[in-house]
Amino acid sequence: MSLQEKYVSLLELANANGTAYELTEGDGVLHINGTAPSTEAKDALWAEYERLDPEFRAGDLILNITTGDAAGGGMNTYTVVSGDSLSKIASKYGIQWKAIWDHNRDILNHPDKIYPGQELKIPS
Repeated sequence: MSLQEKYVSLLELANANGTAYELTEGDGVLHINGTAPSTEAKDALWAEYERLDPEFRAGDLILNITTGDAAGGGMNTYTVVSGDSLSKIASKYGIQWKAIWDHNRDILNHPDKIYPGQELKIPS
């Protein structure tokens, strides 16, 4: 079974709720990067992901969904998934891990301790 087949219900939900997304797949990981039209749509996608992989342990999906109503401001958000590190997330955005650490000290106690489900602010 391919990863797109495994997560077909998630992709169908994204299509149904108006989420614009791009898929990339490599090294056994499916990356879904997109913009949901609302917080409710984004939350529905995360709920479906949790239904498919209850404790986010498979490590075969990176779901990076922002909301369209998060206007301007030079800041993105990213929801941590299993297998993430600040360095891994930072490289995806072309920034240094310390920039993410500095913008999230209010929710992070240590740069090596991030957990699936945490929503991090990503400076641009």
